[in-house]
This record gives sequence, C-alpha cells and structure tokens, in this order.
Amino acid sequence: MTTQPPLIDRSRPPETPDLPVFKLPPVIQTRLANGLEAVLVEDDRLPLIHLRLGFPAGSKYDPAGLWGLSETTAALLTQGTTERDARQMAERVAELGGSLRAWSGPDALVLEGSVLAENFEAFLELAAEAARRATFPDQEVALRKQNRKQELLAQRALADYLAEEKLAAVVFGAHPYAHQEPTPESIDRLDRSALLAFRDRHLSPARAVLVLVGALPAPERTLRMVEASLADWAAGPAPDPPAAHFPEPRRTLTLMDRPGSVQADLRIGRLAVTREHPDYFPLLVANTVLGGGASSRLFSEIREKRGYAYDAHSALNAMKDGAVLQVVTQIRNEVAGEALQAVLEQMRRIAAEPVSPEELDATRNYLSGVFVIRLETQQGLAGQLAVTRLLDLPLEYLEQYTLRVRAAEPEQVQAAAARYLDPEQAAIVVVGDAARLHGPLKKLGEVRLEKAP
Repeated sequence: MTTQPPLIDRSRPPETPDLPVFKLPPVIQTRLANGLEAVLVEDDRLPLIHLRLGFPAGSKYDPAGLWGLSETTAALLTQGTTERDARQMAERVAELGGSLRAWSGPDALVLEGSVLAENFEAFLELAAEAARRATFPDQEVALRKQNRKQELLAQRALADYLAEEKLAAVVFGAHPYAHQEPTPESIDRLDRSALLAFRDRHLSPARAVLVLVGALPAPERTLRMVEASLADWAAGPAPDPPAAHFPEPRRTLTLMDRPGSVQADLRIGRLAVTREHPDYFPLLVANTVLGGGASSRLFSEIREKRGYAYDAHSALNAMKDGAVLQVVTQIRNEVAGEALQAVLEQMRRIAAEPVSPEELDATRNYLSGVFVIRLETQQGLAGQLAVTRLLDLPLEYLEQYTLRVRAAEPEQVQAAAARYLDPEQAAIVVVGDAARLHGPLKKLGEVRLEKAP
C-alpha cells in the first residue's frame, strides 16, 4: 500500500524560525608598537588566507582640486615598488597563488588579497612592500590617468551617474563626501609627486588595521610574521579628517537637462545618520520596508502595480561622518509627474502609519539573514571586520547587529521614517529631457534647471 505524502497548505507562506544570535569566531586583537592594529581569525575550512590592510585615507582626504588622488594612489599601489615593476609584481602574486589589489572609498583606502595558506608569509611581505614602497612610476601614472579619463567620460554619459553626482553635491555641500569621483581637470593635475606625498602622509601604521582570516599559522607565529613585515614601519603624525559640516536638509528640485532622453533618472535623498546613532537601526528597517528589495513597497507599487519603472528602490549609505538616504528609479517621460508623486506618497505613508507586524517580521528576518550570509566567507568576514574597525566601531558591533535589527519596534521605525523620509526635507534630482519634464515637475514646486554635461 502506497503512503500518500502529507498535503501542504499553499495558501500560507512557510513560517521562518528566528535566526540564532550571531557569534563571532574567536578573534585575536593586538596592536604593534607603531600603532598598527592586527585582527586575526582562524578559519581552516579552506587552505586559504584573506588579507585586508586598511587605512583612513579615503577620498574625503583628497585636497581640494585633486579629487581622485586617493583612488589613484590605491590603483597604483601594486603597479611598481622599489623591488619590482608592475609586471614582476603581478607575476609574483600569481606564483604565490594569490590575488592582490587596492581600492579607495569615501573614508578608507584598502589593500586586499587572498593567497594559498602555504605561501602566506611571502604574500604578507609582498603586501607590505606594496603599501610601504610603491613608487608610482611615471609611465604607470600616465596610463592610469589616460584610462581613468576615458572611464569618466563613459560614466558621465550615463544619466544615473549624473543624478548620483548631483544628489551628493546637494546633500553634502562643501564636504569632500560631495566629491567621491574625480573630474577631468583634477585627473590632469595628478602626478607622481602628489601620489608619493599622499602615500607618505596617509598610509601610516598609526591608524591602520590589518585583518587576517583563514588557515593561519599558530597565533604566535602569525604575529611574528606580521612584526617581521610591518613592525619597523615608522608612524608619522595622523592627519585630521575634514570637519563633518553638512547643509541642513531642505526641499529642493533640480532638473538636469539631457535633451533626447527617453526616460528620466530620479533621485530623492537627504542627509541621514551614521551607524553609531540611535536612529540608525530603526531607519535601516524603515528603508528596507520602503525600498529594500523585490518585496518592498516601492518595488510593489511603482513597478508591479503601476508599471511606471523597471526598478524602484531605496538605499541607506552610511559612511563614518555622514550618510545619505535616497530613493532611486528610472521612469518613462510620459508618466514622470505621476511616478514622482507616487514615490512621494510612499515616503509619506511609511512616516504616517506603523509598519504591520508581518511586514516588520519579514524585514527583520531579511536584514538579519543577509547580514549573516555576508559573514560566511573568509572575504566577507574580513571585509566586515576591517570596515568595523576603520569606522572606529567595536568588534561587538557585528554580534549586536542582528539583535539591534530585531529590537526595532514599529513606533521606532515610524519615528525614524518621519525624521528622515519627510519629502519636504528631501532633495529631488531629475536627469532627463527638460522639454518634456519641466511642465510636470513645476506642479511640485520651483524647479532649478541645469544643463547636463
């Protein structure tokens, strides 16, 4: 006799059990005499080691008129040292079975890579060589400048790039966060002497963080290797970051004219709070309910229900000294006015009424699950550890993350939304054909018209 499988009630979604509290694996933290902080985590699931060497040397430290200095320094760290040229450096990395690159963000410059565990000591020495003794050869600088100007030309041909750039300028004002990308003129001004000066001033062990995750040797041996490569690195005085002064949020509407565009790129954003602020986690939950994925209100309303756009989402981008919360979508010209009104309605709604228990539970589960998944790999864990320390947050922040997400109650989420998602305090940027958009947008208030590059 055949046993029938139990019937499944497909009218109800399956229940998702609460995730267990996240606990970091054992972490060893120490500090060398020159100030370098080392964070070690053993993970022998794979015979690999991931390295991140981070410095508070991001784009906010670029001198005025030299936007792009930090990112160019990062791009050229592995393109020639006192011991090797760019080709020899690449060949040595490949011999070790590794990868090595550097990048720069708003707050930090990071040298990162991974290598076979058996070659870790040689790889650590190579990473130290790149960070300490990069030479920025003239021919590599010239090639980088040429390529970056071509990349920038392609970027500035895109409406979404122009909208992002303009919103940053409105939200952050005179602060360097408004200049996270270079300009053609600033690229032209970069030279080898500027790169060397930036490296010597900002790539110092005094505020650097070295994160090592993987199949490490015994802790005592690993620390001896770190000291052999980095302990004699003299620490210079740490430069002060720029003052965190930003314009007060206010309602503005900017239309950047891009004749012939068949759709409009829309950004609505304002200054928000950093990870240390009590409002951060309630606001993170509110942002996710509003536009954090295919189940969000914006996606459901703007795309699924009304068909105004292929995508509509919101994002909370928190940096060390400031943050921006923004709504992003691309809409057809003929429905631009209606679509913008619909987005503003959703922003008002989340501030006016509590999130339902079902929506809140789903959002908290989603945020907690995604966060824990990010920490499953060596690279993901190393990245989160490095970011946490470069933002001067304690490592316990990572263990508290899911707890603080789950602690966000409906009234806290609504209050945070009322404070930071009020359309009357948001900057609106639209990039598109002014001949078709100016009329509909005028119904929302005064429009500042600018010509797109």
